[in-house]
Amino acid sequence: MIWMEQGGLLMWPLLALSVATLAILLDRAIAFSTFRLPDAASEGALLDALKTGDAEAARGLATPFPALPPLVEALTADGDAETRERAAAVRIEEAVRGLDRRLGLLAVAGRVSPLLGLLGTVFGMIQTFSRLSSSQQGAIDMTMLADGIWQALLTTAAGLIIAIPAVAAHQAFLRREDAVAFALGRIANLSLVRRKDAATP
Repeated sequence: MIWMEQGGLLMWPLLALSVATLAILLDRAIAFSTFRLPDAASEGALLDALKTGDAEAARGLATPFPALPPLVEALTADGDAETRERAAAVRIEEAVRGLDRRLGLLAVAGRVSPLLGLLGTVFGMIQTFSRLSSSQQGAIDMTMLADGIWQALLTTAAGLIIAIPAVAAHQAFLRREDAVAFALGRIANLSLVRRKDAATP
């Protein structure tokens, strides 16, 4: 609390931003950690069921994995291969968008927080030098200067403390999101190819 008072008014929006960033981090960490994808054996069994057109078996194999039931429904729906492919692409995009929720806010926090910190430091330096210029002493009071500078730098430190984990987590989440999109796309493509091959006399 003492640092909040010494850092100036911009420490309060930084505090609010830190709370929001932490909430988004926890929310997305839970979302990504609970998003399961099939292992090689489960994926192979699912692809075999899709190849043979056994929709019931495919649905059963997809149940433990949250993103797979809608994808399986699209891949086993009536219609030609092109229709199923378009439906599968929509289901994959929906799954990825669900993971992408609030990641934009995390990216904004990573960019805005150091700027707010820098702005707070600039304001603090302006106040410090304003006090020095209005003091009655002929020489510069180094104690006053040092106190003003370190207090002004508090906001920069606070902004960086928020930005560094926000940027790191954002990049990690994006890599995981790409891996999910690739895995779902692979299942869809392989199932469509196998089904075409099975239908070829």
